[in-house]
Amino acid sequence: MSYTHRPGTSFSRQLDAEWARLRTSRRSLRTVGAWADRRSAGLLADAVTGIRDLDDLLVAIRSGDEDALLAQLIDLARTEELAARIVVQRILPGLTAGSRRYRDYADDTDPVEVVVASAWIAIRQFDTARRRRHIAASLISDAVFQAFRRPLRRRSATEVPRSPDHFTRDSCDTLAEHPFLELASVVREARLAGVPDGDLQLIRDLAGAESPRMVASSRQVTARTIRNHRDRAVSRIRAALDAAA
Repeated sequence: MSYTHRPGTSFSRQLDAEWARLRTSRRSLRTVGAWADRRSAGLLADAVTGIRDLDDLLVAIRSGDEDALLAQLIDLARTEELAARIVVQRILPGLTAGSRRYRDYADDTDPVEVVVASAWIAIRQFDTARRRRHIAASLISDAVFQAFRRPLRRRSATEVPRSPDHFTRDSCDTLAEHPFLELASVVREARLAGVPDGDLQLIRDLAGAESPRMVASSRQVTARTIRNHRDRAVSRIRAALDAAA
């Protein structure tokens, strides 16, 4: 089973070509095989012993104790670049999906390139002692936030306030062209109108995530709970903006 990724961007094709070289190269396999001898190898030792293809390690991660294996790789990634690259390959589909909606905000830069660069930073900064569950989803969320949502949040501070009816309008030129800037403006207006921070943060999290299920995983609740909270948050935002109009 191959774990090359096949989206249409040129950078994604470069990543595929790189992985195709890495996954069976002697140097890569020697490096990974040596991890089995580390005192702290744990579950990773079984996954890399006798390995002949790095795709086999990705299979082991997905089919085994994924959080434990990813945590060990992230700890290794502080000194082993290949460990970080393997983690990137594991979360690449989620990174690609999470970056698609931000294509209009990356100028001429491939958004996949932007989010993968942020993923390397997210991996190096990830606290495996504190964040032990849903590691793949958390890394994707961290990378998307660093790459796109944080810059948009900074930009939203200078946005010109818009009419509250933009939130419920089915279509408008500005919304169609710049949906996330529009959302940032709506969230800003809702905050000024007194909507609780918890409701606004949920809307931000949903805007930056691949799906409500990803937000549910990061919050350790069900997707149904997230959808219910989202509906209540939207109702409160609408009511607050109507009252402020």
